[in-house]
Amino acid sequence: MWTVRGQFNKPNKESPSDELEWSAVTVDTEAEAETWWNTRTARPSRGRVSTMTDPEGTVVRVKFG
Repeated sequence: MWTVRGQFNKPNKESPSDELEWSAVTVDTEAEAETWWNTRTARPSRGRVSTMTDPEGTVVRVKFG
C-alpha cells in the first residue's frame, strides 16, 4: 500500500493535547498516491510536512510547508 501523510510541526493551540495532528490516506497504486499527493500539496500550508511512502515503507517524496 502507498501512503500519503501530512503532519503539522506544532501542536494545535486549541487542543488540550500536546500531540501533533496528522492525517493519512493509503491507496493501492502509485498513480492513486500521485493523485492524492497533488491534491493534498496543491495549496501552500505553513507548518505542515507531507510525505509519500511506497509499499516497502520507503519515503519517496517529502514537502515542507
